[in-house]
Parts: sequence; C-alpha cells; structure tokens
Amino acid sequence: MYGRFVGLDIGSKDIRVSLIKRGLRDVQLLQTIRTEISPSPSGDSNSIAEVFKAYSLPKGDIATSVAENPTSIRVIKFPFSDPKKIDQVYEYELENISTFDPREKIHGYHLVKNEVGSEALVCVFEKNQLEELINSYNENGIDPKIITYTPLAFGALNDLVTGERPLLLIDIGETEISYSLFDESGIRRVRSSTKPVESFFYKLNQNGDSRDGRDYSNMVIGEDEGQDIKECLSLIISEIKKTIQFFEIELKDKVNTVELSGSLSLIEGFSDFLKDELNRDVRKIYIPELGVDNSPIFAKSYALALYGSTFRNGYLNFRENEFKYVGVDYELRKVFMVPGALLAILILFLIYGSASRYYELKSSVDEMETQIAQVVKETFPEVKVIPKPKLFMESEVGKVREKLELIEGVQGEITPLDALKDISGSLPESLKLTVNQIKFETANKIKIEGVCGSYQEVAEIEEALTKSGMFESVTRNQTGNAPNGNTKFEISVVLKSKV
Repeated sequence: MYGRFVGLDIGSKDIRVSLIKRGLRDVQLLQTIRTEISPSPSGDSNSIAEVFKAYSLPKGDIATSVAENPTSIRVIKFPFSDPKKIDQVYEYELENISTFDPREKIHGYHLVKNEVGSEALVCVFEKNQLEELINSYNENGIDPKIITYTPLAFGALNDLVTGERPLLLIDIGETEISYSLFDESGIRRVRSSTKPVESFFYKLNQNGDSRDGRDYSNMVIGEDEGQDIKECLSLIISEIKKTIQFFEIELKDKVNTVELSGSLSLIEGFSDFLKDELNRDVRKIYIPELGVDNSPIFAKSYALALYGSTFRNGYLNFRENEFKYVGVDYELRKVFMVPGALLAILILFLIYGSASRYYELKSSVDEMETQIAQVVKETFPEVKVIPKPKLFMESEVGKVREKLELIEGVQGEITPLDALKDISGSLPESLKLTVNQIKFETANKIKIEGVCGSYQEVAEIEEALTKSGMFESVTRNQTGNAPNGNTKFEISVVLKSKV
C-alpha cells in the first residue's frame, strides 16, 4: 500500500505512533509520536482523536492490534502454499481440530512457508472483542484498515533482527507480553500472555511503588539493588523460560538469541539480568531508523506500520466479513494523483502534437495530389476523365518501362532479324514447316511456335538447332496434333552472346 501508513500502539498510559511512507522502492520513517492518554471531562479518552488531528495523520491507513489474548492459536499444516487454495480449505481444517464452532468466532491466519508446503498460524478471537475495539476507534473518528495480532506484526521486522537464529523477540509492554519466534526463513511461531504483566504491576503496587508516570528507565536491577523488582519480575521470567522451552521442542533446535522491546525492557540492567537467568544472548532490539533509545519504545508501532503497508494474501487481518473495512484509500490516491495528472497532461500534449502533425501532413498530401492531377491532365489531354491521377500515371509509366526494357535487352546484342536468320539457316532445306509465332521472352531467349508434318520432323528441327552451335540451349516445350494430320510444336532457344 503506497503512501503514508500509521502503526498505532495503544498502551494503558500512552499512545505510540510510527508514521511511515512507502514508495515504489523503499520505506521511509516520517515521524514517531508518543503522548500520554488523558481522559476528557466526560470521562472518555479523547487523546487518540487529538493526536490524529494535531499531526494530520491518515484516519484510515492504519494498522493496529487486538490487545487481549486470543481464544485459541492453532497451527494447521498444508502440503501446498498457495493462499487462494488455503482460503478454500482452512476453515474446514480449523473446524475439525477445534472444540468450538469457528463461525461463532472471528479468526484469520498468517501463512508460514516451508520446504514441504506451509503452515497457517490461525488466531481466534471472540467477535465482541473486535467489535468493541472497532467501535472505540470509530468514536475517535478513525477506522483502521488492518487489525492484526501483535506477535505476527513483529514478523515485519524479520530483516531488522540480526541475531543468530533461531531468535525469540519478546515485547514486554504494560498490558501484555508478545513472543515472536524467528528461524532462517522468518517468523515461525507466536504466542502472547497478560497475566505475568498484571502480576508484575500488582506486586509493584504492593511494594508501595505505584509508578503512575511509569518511567521505567529510572528503575534499576543490579547485584546489590533492585531485589524487589526481581521479585516482581519472577512470574515474567518463569513464563519466558517455559515459552522458550516450548518453542525449542517445536523447532527441535535451541533458541540462541533473545531480543527485547517494550516498556519494561527499559529497566536498567534488565537485559543482563535476563541473560543470566536464561543463559542465552539477550539484547535490546535495535532498528536503525528508530535509533538506540527509541527502538524498544516504538518497535511495536513500527512493526505494525510495516506489516499493514505490505499487507498481501497470507497475512492476518481481522477486517473481513462482517468487520470488513469499507473506507477509501486516500493515501493511495495522493500517491498517484500527481503522477496521474502529469501523465494525463503528457497524453493530451501527445494527442495535440499528433493531431497537429496529421493535419499538417494531410495538407501537404492534398497539395501534392493537386499538382499530380494537373501534370497528368497536361500529359494526357486526350483523356477527359481521370478519377485517380496517381494510379493512372503509374500504369502508363509501367507500360513505357516494359517497352524500354525490351529495347535495352536487345540493344548491342542479337536483333530479332539476326535471330530469325540464325534459326532459318540452321534448319534442313528439305523440312517443310510453318512458323506461327516467334517471341522474345527475354533479351536472349526466344520461343518458336509452328506446325510441321510429323513428330519426326519436330525431332529433326530440335536436333538441327542443337547441332548448329549457334544456341546455348534448345528445349522442346511441347508437341501436339494439328489439323490435316500435321503436328504443332513449341521450342525455346537461348541465343549465344556475340562478343
């Protein structure tokens, strides 16, 4: 989807936006926005509407995600990888392996291709979850084109996570933890949870640290400090370990690298703490366009923007069927408006130039035809009506050229009279024949048609002409019966050139 596209990440306390511009060849990060959610006097949050208005963000070209956990995540394997074929059968496969009726849920899949076919990562949600989410956006005057599942959206960062594969990207936000597992081909498995994050904040509040401002970069985990924070993180660490173990069983391979993003990854010393707990390479995510400080904060919104702007068959989008997006692609129109207008102007100029050139040439042709007609009338005054002067002149010139070619062919060579003398002198005096026609077919080829007494005499004529030595070749073309018992013949001779 060309043009500007918004990745929208809404947390419990703030809104994060990544605005990108997708062109024909590259993607450009235009802006990142982070603002706190402040309730309106009526008690409703109006920050989203204010942000989109203040920054003139597109209100339809938006990708966001469902914050709640899915009802179910299934992996359905297929021996083929064509999304059109999978669309036809995957609901039946989902129904076969589910304990619920898929028609009562909202579901979709993200296609993962492999060497033997593909796997559909199917995510199932309750319909009311999506309905409430869309209504809340619509109340703020926006209508997201793409609503997906957060861990799958992180698959758009496949080329930007550079650690050794298999690699697990963990986004620890204020409402959920998202797990995205990458192998050499890209994203492979996903899951998410909310209880460990809820447990973290519950324990944090019990310890007297409400953290309303939630500046996690001021929190520290070290050897001699942050013991209370370690205790608060215990359930998160436990779940991360179980998730890694589960993914390793699925892959039959060890997860070598863990990359972190999200608000809680900003806690000082958290990466080192997790590295010791997991005994693996753990680092914070780094996206060049976002920079070191902003990469963990805006990774989710940036991933959503990339995922939404590159949406195609095989990607997960819950805006379908009864929740189908019906807005207008204003950004796409903007992208092609200027080139389209320039193309239209160019076409008009070409049409105008072609038309002008046509009428100019037509005028010249009409003038030339008038001149030709005048010359023909002067050359052939005896012809009263000449409907097509050009064709008439070409015909007359052709006739003259035929006569000139015949004259040029015999000029300086044997004349027709010389040829007749040679033929007559070559024949025995005893033969009686009548020559009906002698025709010069070319400058040196003559065709003789005549009548004699019998077939034997025709043979004698052929033999006499051959033995005379005056001709290059003598060929009897045909013989036949003539009146009064005579025989007609046709013989061609090729004259020898006189040097």
